[in-house]
Amino acid sequence: MPESATRAAIPTKMQNVPVSEVSSAPGWQRRRRVLFDEYERIALTLFAAHGFRSVTVDEIAEEAGVSARTLFRYFPTKEDFLLAYARRELAATVDTIASLEPSPTPLTTAWEAIRSRFGAERADLDAVNLWRAAAAEAPDVLARTRGERQEGLLDALAAYCSVSLGVDGARDARPRLYAGVIAGADMAVIELWSRSTLTPAQVGQAAESFFASLSASLR
Repeated sequence: MPESATRAAIPTKMQNVPVSEVSSAPGWQRRRRVLFDEYERIALTLFAAHGFRSVTVDEIAEEAGVSARTLFRYFPTKEDFLLAYARRELAATVDTIASLEPSPTPLTTAWEAIRSRFGAERADLDAVNLWRAAAAEAPDVLARTRGERQEGLLDALAAYCSVSLGVDGARDARPRLYAGVIAGADMAVIELWSRSTLTPAQVGQAAESFFASLSASLR
């Protein structure tokens, strides 16, 4: 992108600062994060109201009061408006797993960590329900988010189980096997969230019951 085009999006009081410094300044990064969240919210709201296929990037840009070119700086494709939320949740879950101390019972410990992430997600039901409604008519994007989530969790969980068991995952199949059990359980709950016609409260209760049963079986 030409430097002049980049400067056009920068507040006047910052236009005398080199572009490279502006883009890395904490204040500018915070502003970019705010704009990212706002554009994402607008897109998801339109998808939920009119369907993912029916809404164009130009319509999102018009609602946001910016150009489509500006939106593409934040979201290179229309699918990225949906992928962003799922990828944030995956990154947060992977970070949670990576922060765990080795455990003699890695299955239970890792599952409880994932359970805590579901609890955090349910704490913001408005965001969850908006995303679910927005993604309802985009099965290919949903399939992609699930594939990315499963792959990311398998790698993170296998690494954690290898450390906890004190084995080389390349030579011992148990870490990958354990990871598959937990990732499979995680996917079952994701399916419950996305396909169920239950109310959010009922889904939460069903998920808690599922978590309790699985945790008991892993001990």
